[in-house]
Amino acid sequence: MKTNSARNWLAVCAAVLTATAVFRASADQAATTATPEKSYTGTITSISPQEHTLNVRGFVFGKQFNLGAPCTYTLLDNSAGTINDLRPGEKVTVSYQDVDGVLAANHVAQQPMRYSGMVKAIDPTARTLTLHDRAMDKTFQIANDCDVMLRGGKSGSLADIQIGNHVTVTYETPNYQATADQIAQTSMEFTGSLTAIDLGQKTLKAKSLFGEKKFNVGDDCVIMLNGKPDGQLSDLKPDDKLVFSYNTVNGVNVVNRIAPAGEQPAPVATTSGN
Repeated sequence: MKTNSARNWLAVCAAVLTATAVFRASADQAATTATPEKSYTGTITSISPQEHTLNVRGFVFGKQFNLGAPCTYTLLDNSAGTINDLRPGEKVTVSYQDVDGVLAANHVAQQPMRYSGMVKAIDPTARTLTLHDRAMDKTFQIANDCDVMLRGGKSGSLADIQIGNHVTVTYETPNYQATADQIAQTSMEFTGSLTAIDLGQKTLKAKSLFGEKKFNVGDDCVIMLNGKPDGQLSDLKPDDKLVFSYNTVNGVNVVNRIAPAGEQPAPVATTSGN
Protein backbone atom coordinates (compact mmCIF):
# COMPACT_ATOMS: atom_id res chain seq x y z
CA MET A 1 0.00 0.00 0.00
CA LYS A 2 2.78 2.29 1.00
CA THR A 3 4.61 1.38 -2.20
CA ASN A 4 1.63 2.42 -4.34
CA SER A 5 1.27 5.70 -2.40
CA ALA A 6 4.92 6.48 -2.91
CA ARG A 7 4.61 5.79 -6.62
CA ASN A 8 1.56 8.00 -6.88
CA TRP A 9 3.34 10.78 -5.03
CA LEU A 10 6.35 10.55 -7.33
CA ALA A 11 4.06 10.69 -10.37
CA VAL A 12 2.36 13.81 -9.01
CA CYS A 13 5.73 15.50 -8.38
CA ALA A 14 6.95 14.65 -11.88
CA ALA A 15 3.79 16.06 -13.41
CA VAL A 16 4.18 19.27 -11.42
CA LEU A 17 7.81 19.66 -12.46
CA THR A 18 6.95 19.04 -16.11
CA ALA A 19 4.11 21.57 -16.02
CA THR A 20 6.41 24.11 -14.37
CA ALA A 21 9.07 23.63 -17.05
CA VAL A 22 6.53 23.97 -19.84
CA PHE A 23 5.09 27.08 -18.22
CA ARG A 24 8.53 28.69 -17.89
CA ALA A 25 9.44 27.85 -21.49
CA SER A 26 6.15 29.28 -22.69
CA ALA A 27 6.69 32.38 -20.57
CA ASP A 28 10.21 32.85 -21.96
CA GLN A 29 8.94 32.44 -25.51
CA ALA A 30 6.08 34.84 -24.88
CA ALA A 31 8.50 37.39 -23.45
CA THR A 32 10.66 37.09 -26.56
CA THR A 33 7.82 37.34 -29.06
CA ALA A 34 6.21 40.15 -27.12
CA THR A 35 9.19 42.42 -27.85
CA PRO A 36 8.02 44.64 -30.73
CA GLU A 37 9.99 44.57 -33.97
CA LYS A 38 11.55 47.85 -35.02
CA SER A 39 13.34 49.00 -38.17
CA TYR A 40 16.28 51.31 -38.76
CA THR A 41 17.59 52.64 -42.08
CA GLY A 42 21.05 54.03 -42.63
CA THR A 43 24.47 53.52 -44.17
CA ILE A 44 26.78 50.72 -43.13
CA THR A 45 29.90 52.12 -41.47
CA SER A 46 31.46 48.79 -40.50
CA ILE A 47 30.67 45.11 -40.36
CA SER A 48 32.38 42.19 -38.63
CA PRO A 49 31.42 38.73 -39.90
CA GLN A 50 33.64 37.25 -37.18
CA GLU A 51 31.91 39.09 -34.34
CA HIS A 52 28.54 39.06 -36.14
CA THR A 53 28.04 42.79 -35.60
CA LEU A 54 26.83 45.51 -37.94
CA ASN A 55 27.21 49.27 -37.43
CA VAL A 56 24.78 51.52 -39.28
CA ARG A 57 24.77 55.32 -39.33
CA GLY A 58 21.45 57.12 -39.72
CA PHE A 59 20.80 60.81 -40.32
CA VAL A 60 21.95 61.89 -36.86
CA PHE A 61 23.44 58.94 -34.99
CA GLY A 62 24.37 55.29 -35.42
CA LYS A 63 23.40 51.92 -33.99
CA GLN A 64 25.19 48.60 -33.55
CA PHE A 65 23.27 45.42 -34.29
CA ASN A 66 24.02 41.83 -33.37
CA LEU A 67 23.55 39.38 -36.22
CA GLY A 68 22.42 36.01 -34.96
CA ALA A 69 22.42 32.80 -36.99
CA PRO A 70 18.68 33.12 -37.91
CA CYS A 71 19.19 36.63 -39.37
CA THR A 72 18.27 36.79 -43.07
CA TYR A 73 19.52 39.10 -45.80
CA THR A 74 17.92 40.53 -48.95
CA LEU A 75 20.05 42.03 -51.73
CA LEU A 76 19.16 44.85 -54.14
CA ASP A 77 17.85 42.39 -56.72
CA ASN A 78 15.57 40.86 -54.05
CA SER A 79 17.63 37.67 -53.94
CA ALA A 80 18.70 36.10 -50.66
CA GLY A 81 22.17 36.96 -49.45
CA THR A 82 24.55 36.42 -46.54
CA ILE A 83 26.48 38.59 -44.14
CA ASN A 84 29.40 38.46 -46.57
CA ASP A 85 27.37 40.35 -49.19
CA LEU A 86 27.29 43.48 -47.01
CA ARG A 87 29.95 46.18 -47.18
CA PRO A 88 30.55 49.67 -45.80
CA GLY A 89 28.87 52.46 -47.76
CA GLU A 90 25.71 50.52 -48.57
CA LYS A 91 22.29 51.69 -47.46
CA VAL A 92 20.31 49.07 -45.54
CA THR A 93 17.15 48.68 -43.50
CA VAL A 94 17.58 46.54 -40.41
CA SER A 95 14.60 44.86 -38.77
CA TYR A 96 15.45 44.10 -35.16
CA GLN A 97 14.29 43.67 -31.58
CA ASP A 98 15.57 45.67 -28.63
CA VAL A 99 15.98 43.35 -25.63
CA ASP A 100 17.27 45.27 -22.60
CA GLY A 101 19.36 47.50 -24.84
CA VAL A 102 20.74 44.68 -26.96
CA LEU A 103 19.74 45.14 -30.62
CA ALA A 104 19.23 41.72 -32.20
CA ALA A 105 18.70 41.86 -35.98
CA ASN A 106 16.45 39.37 -37.68
CA HIS A 107 16.58 40.81 -41.22
CA VAL A 108 18.88 43.13 -43.18
CA ALA A 109 17.73 44.45 -46.57
CA GLN A 110 19.92 46.42 -48.96
CA GLN A 111 18.34 49.67 -50.14
CA PRO A 112 19.26 51.51 -53.36
CA MET A 113 20.62 55.05 -53.22
CA ARG A 114 19.72 56.84 -56.45
CA TYR A 115 20.18 60.33 -57.83
CA SER A 116 18.74 61.61 -61.11
CA GLY A 117 19.77 64.67 -63.06
CA MET A 118 21.35 66.12 -66.17
CA VAL A 119 24.95 65.28 -66.93
CA LYS A 120 26.85 68.52 -66.36
CA ALA A 121 30.35 67.09 -66.54
CA ILE A 122 32.01 63.74 -67.12
CA ASP A 123 35.72 62.96 -67.01
CA PRO A 124 36.51 59.37 -68.10
CA THR A 125 40.18 59.79 -67.12
CA ALA A 126 39.52 60.94 -63.56
CA ARG A 127 36.37 58.78 -63.56
CA THR A 128 34.11 61.50 -62.19
CA LEU A 129 30.54 62.40 -63.09
CA THR A 130 28.67 65.57 -62.10
CA LEU A 131 24.88 65.76 -62.30
CA HIS A 132 22.77 68.90 -62.17
CA ASP A 133 19.28 68.91 -60.66
CA ARG A 134 17.21 71.85 -59.40
CA ALA A 135 20.11 74.33 -59.20
CA MET A 136 22.25 71.78 -57.35
CA ASP A 137 25.25 69.76 -58.52
CA LYS A 138 26.35 66.38 -57.18
CA THR A 139 29.65 64.75 -58.14
CA PHE A 140 30.24 60.99 -58.16
CA GLN A 141 33.34 58.91 -58.41
CA ILE A 142 32.76 56.23 -61.05
CA ALA A 143 33.58 52.73 -59.81
CA ASN A 144 35.88 50.65 -62.00
CA ASP A 145 33.13 48.06 -62.44
CA CYS A 146 30.33 50.61 -62.89
CA ASP A 147 27.57 49.38 -65.22
CA VAL A 148 26.19 51.69 -67.91
CA MET A 149 22.63 50.93 -68.95
CA LEU A 150 21.06 52.46 -72.04
CA ARG A 151 17.35 52.79 -72.69
CA GLY A 152 15.70 49.49 -73.45
CA GLY A 153 17.93 47.63 -71.02
CA LYS A 154 20.93 47.60 -73.37
CA SER A 155 24.43 47.59 -71.93
CA GLY A 156 26.65 50.56 -72.78
CA SER A 157 29.89 52.26 -71.83
CA LEU A 158 30.98 55.65 -70.47
CA ALA A 159 31.39 56.82 -74.07
CA ASP A 160 27.59 56.62 -74.39
CA ILE A 161 27.09 59.12 -71.54
CA GLN A 162 27.24 62.68 -72.82
CA ILE A 163 26.74 66.15 -71.44
CA GLY A 164 23.06 67.03 -71.40
CA ASN A 165 21.86 63.43 -71.03
CA HIS A 166 19.45 62.74 -68.21
CA VAL A 167 20.60 59.76 -66.17
CA THR A 168 19.87 57.99 -62.91
CA VAL A 169 22.88 56.96 -60.83
CA THR A 170 22.76 54.11 -58.31
CA TYR A 171 25.57 54.67 -55.84
CA GLU A 172 27.21 53.84 -52.52
CA THR A 173 29.22 55.98 -50.11
CA PRO A 174 32.39 54.12 -49.10
CA ASN A 175 34.67 56.42 -47.09
CA TYR A 176 31.93 59.07 -47.41
CA GLN A 177 32.60 59.37 -51.18
CA ALA A 178 29.56 59.01 -53.43
CA THR A 179 30.59 56.26 -55.85
CA ALA A 180 28.49 55.30 -58.87
CA ASP A 181 27.83 51.57 -59.31
CA GLN A 182 25.39 52.02 -62.20
CA ILE A 183 24.57 54.83 -64.61
CA ALA A 184 21.28 54.46 -66.45
CA GLN A 185 20.12 56.71 -69.27
CA THR A 186 16.56 57.92 -68.89
CA SER A 187 16.21 60.12 -71.98
CA MET A 188 14.76 58.93 -75.28
CA GLU A 189 16.31 59.97 -78.61
CA PHE A 190 14.86 61.20 -81.87
CA THR A 191 16.92 61.91 -84.98
CA GLY A 192 15.38 64.16 -87.61
CA SER A 193 15.62 67.33 -89.66
CA LEU A 194 14.57 70.61 -88.08
CA THR A 195 11.42 71.94 -89.73
CA ALA A 196 10.36 74.80 -87.42
CA ILE A 197 11.70 76.80 -84.51
CA ASP A 198 9.95 79.34 -82.25
CA LEU A 199 12.52 81.25 -80.21
CA GLY A 200 9.86 83.06 -78.18
CA GLN A 201 7.98 79.91 -77.16
CA LYS A 202 11.16 77.80 -77.10
CA THR A 203 9.64 75.07 -79.22
CA LEU A 204 11.02 73.01 -82.08
CA LYS A 205 9.63 70.66 -84.68
CA ALA A 206 11.59 67.96 -86.47
CA LYS A 207 10.69 65.19 -88.88
CA SER A 208 12.13 61.85 -89.85
CA LEU A 209 11.01 58.98 -92.06
CA PHE A 210 8.81 57.82 -89.19
CA GLY A 211 6.96 61.08 -88.55
CA GLU A 212 7.25 64.51 -86.97
CA LYS A 213 7.70 65.52 -83.34
CA LYS A 214 7.31 68.75 -81.45
CA PHE A 215 9.67 69.53 -78.59
CA ASN A 216 9.58 72.04 -75.77
CA VAL A 217 13.09 73.17 -74.84
CA GLY A 218 13.93 72.79 -71.14
CA ASP A 219 15.67 75.61 -69.27
CA ASP A 220 18.80 73.48 -68.80
CA CYS A 221 18.81 72.10 -72.35
CA VAL A 222 22.34 71.62 -73.68
CA ILE A 223 22.90 72.54 -77.32
CA MET A 224 26.09 71.11 -78.78
CA LEU A 225 27.89 73.29 -81.31
CA ASN A 226 31.26 72.34 -82.84
CA GLY A 227 31.73 69.75 -80.14
CA LYS A 228 31.12 72.20 -77.30
CA PRO A 229 28.03 72.52 -75.08
CA ASP A 230 27.64 76.28 -75.50
CA GLY A 231 25.24 76.59 -78.43
CA GLN A 232 22.07 78.70 -78.48
CA LEU A 233 18.65 78.10 -80.01
CA SER A 234 19.40 80.85 -82.51
CA ASP A 235 22.31 78.78 -83.81
CA LEU A 236 19.92 76.13 -85.12
CA LYS A 237 18.73 76.37 -88.71
CA PRO A 238 15.93 74.70 -90.71
CA ASP A 239 16.93 71.40 -92.30
CA ASP A 240 19.70 70.85 -89.71
CA LYS A 241 19.82 67.11 -89.01
CA LEU A 242 19.82 66.80 -85.23
CA VAL A 243 19.60 64.28 -82.43
CA PHE A 244 17.11 65.26 -79.72
CA SER A 245 17.40 63.71 -76.24
CA TYR A 246 14.09 64.15 -74.45
CA ASN A 247 11.67 62.97 -71.81
CA THR A 248 7.92 62.75 -72.26
CA VAL A 249 5.90 64.19 -69.36
CA ASN A 250 2.10 64.08 -69.59
CA GLY A 251 2.37 63.84 -73.36
CA VAL A 252 4.80 66.79 -73.65
CA ASN A 253 8.24 66.14 -75.17
CA VAL A 254 10.79 68.09 -73.10
CA VAL A 255 14.14 68.16 -74.85
CA ASN A 256 17.27 68.33 -72.68
CA ARG A 257 20.02 67.89 -75.26
CA ILE A 258 20.35 68.78 -78.94
CA ALA A 259 23.34 67.74 -81.01
CA PRO A 260 24.19 67.45 -84.71
CA ALA A 261 23.55 63.95 -86.04
CA GLY A 262 26.78 61.99 -86.35
CA GLU A 263 28.54 64.14 -83.76
CA GLN A 264 31.44 62.43 -81.99
CA PRO A 265 31.45 63.13 -78.24
CA ALA A 266 34.54 64.76 -76.78
CA PRO A 267 36.67 62.34 -74.70
CA VAL A 268 36.61 64.65 -71.70
CA ALA A 269 33.89 67.22 -71.01
CA THR A 270 33.83 69.39 -67.92
CA THR A 271 31.36 72.17 -68.44
CA SER A 272 27.65 72.56 -68.96
CA GLY A 273 25.99 74.51 -71.67
CA ASN A 274 23.02 76.81 -72.06
